Amino acid sequence: MTPDQMRRDAVTVEIGYAVVTGALLAAAVFCLVASPVLLLEPSRAVQRGLLVAASSAAGLAFAVRAVRVLWRFGRRHPRRGRPDEGPHGSAYRAEGTAPRRGGGCAGPGR
Repeated sequence: MTPDQMRRDAVTVEIGYAVVTGALLAAAVFCLVASPVLLLEPSRAVQRGLLVAASSAAGLAFAVRAVRVLWRFGRRHPRRGRPDEGPHGSAYRAEGTAPRRGGGCAGPGR
């Protein structure tokens, strides 16, 4: 297995982990916020408000969890450039040619 394939597999596993744990957290948050609807007998308007709040909180919890997991994964495994890229992203330099001096674009007369 190539390092590139291993990296893709690791990213795939991490995305799956972020989605599953985000969904579990969202379900728990929804149940927690919506529990007064089952335990108490609030009016129809309060029930609707609690369910909207529960849905919003669950969606936010999912998003925060997924972003946090993926952000931490990205910081632990920084993405490396291609081996043939230079420090400024130049894709290829012909073999045997020296880098330009002057640190920038070649203007007229250079």
